[in-house]
Amino acid sequence: MVLIHPIIIIMAILSGLYTGYLGWKRFQFKRGRAPVSAFPWQPHIRWGKRFYILLWIGFFIGLGYLLYMQGNVFATGLHAYLAVLIIIVFSIGFYLGMRLSKGKGSDRLALIHMVIQYGTFLLVFVQVVLGVILLTFFLHSG
Repeated sequence: MVLIHPIIIIMAILSGLYTGYLGWKRFQFKRGRAPVSAFPWQPHIRWGKRFYILLWIGFFIGLGYLLYMQGNVFATGLHAYLAVLIIIVFSIGFYLGMRLSKGKGSDRLALIHMVIQYGTFLLVFVQVVLGVILLTFFLHSG
C-alpha cells in the first residue's frame, strides 16, 4: 500500500518532465532557435493535463495514507507541507497554461507559466529526496 503514492508521483514527474521538454521547444522557437513546427502544441497540452491529474491523484493518495495510518495528514512534516505548496504553485501554473491553450495570453504570460512550472520542479526534487527518506522509514517500520 505504501508504494502506490510514490509510483503515481513518479508517473506524474515523468509526465511533467516530458511536458516541460515539449514546452522548451516553444521557448526555443520564440528565441529564434527552432522553427514554429518544432513546438508540438497539442501534445504539450495533453501531457500537461496528464501530469496535473496524476499529481493530484498522488497527492490525495499520500494524504489518505497518512490520515489512515497516522491520523494526521501532516505527520511527515516538511514533506507534507511542501506537497501542499507544490500543489498550489503547480495549480497556478496549470491555470496559466489553460489560459494560454485557449489563446488568451501573451508571450509574457507563457514565460511566467514556464518559470513557475520549471521553478516548482526544483521543489519537486527536494520533495523526492524527502520522500525517499520517508519511504525507507515506512518500509522498515511496517
